[in-house]
Order: sequence, then structure tokens, then C-alpha cells
Amino acid sequence: MTITGLEPRVQLDVAETLDHWTKPREGLSEDPLTNPEEIWYTDGSSFVLDGKRRAGYAVVSNFETIEVKPLPPDTSAQLAELIALTRALELGKGKRIAIFTDSKYAFLVLNAHAAIWKERGHLTTRGPPIKYGDQMLRLLEAVRLPNEVSVSHCKGHQKGDTEVARGNQAADQAARRAALQKHDLIGIATLVPQTNLPETPSDTEGETLKAKSKGVQEEQASKQL
Repeated sequence: MTITGLEPRVQLDVAETLDHWTKPREGLSEDPLTNPEEIWYTDGSSFVLDGKRRAGYAVVSNFETIEVKPLPPDTSAQLAELIALTRALELGKGKRIAIFTDSKYAFLVLNAHAAIWKERGHLTTRGPPIKYGDQMLRLLEAVRLPNEVSVSHCKGHQKGDTEVARGNQAADQAARRAALQKHDLIGIATLVPQTNLPETPSDTEGETLKAKSKGVQEEQASKQL
């Protein structure tokens, strides 16, 4: 990140301070780890079929399915994506793992928004509630479970034969298949009542969050299709 109008050393200090403020754990990288134990891809799916919204999520590798489950009816695409990423982190406990998600929403919640909301009390009883707050708290706890972890954003619906493209396609297809399965009412998902509160922090959070948030709203709309 570059902040204009500052000396190079000051720019770096400000960038490091903002990263420390927003990151939910030390060492969380947006760049894929080198030689990780596991490389996993996550996806959440939510769509309407025969008048009913169906949802599911998937955690896969390029070689196997790690976890695929349906979610309760009317689960939104955003919540499905949060659950998928949370489960990957929980399943990666004690591992050195690289995770890819095509959800800008889940990626930004983990890398910036959730830590700020928690600090401000939005995810606890100290402040007004925020959409999916309970699931975000679970995500913040889960990201501390792997020994070392990277969470990278990848482009959805990629064409090509790269390893990441294949993994993302497999996760997308598995999540859609999961959404068609009969869901377990008990399940693992913690559903949170939806509110009308904004899903992104205000501009006062800093220039870096404003820049990173670009494209989230378009993705949310496309994921609901």
C-alpha cells in the first residue's frame, strides 16, 4: 500500500500500523504460502430453485473433497462464504495451510473489517450488533488455529487450466451440489439475524479499507443469482 504525500519511511510506517490494526493475527498473509502442507479452496453457494433459496458450502483441494455440506434454507451467499472460510481454518488447525477464496466479501471481512468491528464492540455486547457478527467472531477465532496460514483472494469462474483455476472451479461445483442436498437442522452453521446495518466500515477507517472494498457490492449481487 502506498500513501501519497509522505516520505517513504513514513509511508511504510503508516502502512505497517494499518496492517497491524486490521489483521486478526500476526503473520496472516494475502500472498500464498510457499510449500504449504495443504492448499485448499473454499466457496459458498446460495440460489433460488423452485421458489426456495438453497445454500451450501465446500472446502476442497485439487485432489480431494475436504468438507461439503448444505446449509439451512434462506442462508445468504455472504453467510455461506463466511462459513466456508471459517470451516477451512478450523479444519486446518495445527497445519501450515494456504487457502483460496473467490469471495471478496469473506476475504475483506477476515483481513480488515472484522478486527475493526470487534475493537469497536460491534461483535460484542459493547456496541450495536452487525450483520453476521457471531459468525465473524467465530472466523476471528478460527484464523488463529493453523500454525501458519495465508488466505488469498482469487478470481471466480476463471477460465484456464491453472492449479488455482481448477481448485476454484471444484469448490464452486461442490458448493452448488451441497446446496441441493437435504440440510441438517442442527448443522454446524451459526445463523445470525440479518439487520440493516452497513456491511463495510465507514470511510473513516482509512484509505486502505476504502480501496480494498472496491468490487464487494458487485460480487454480493452476483453471488445471489
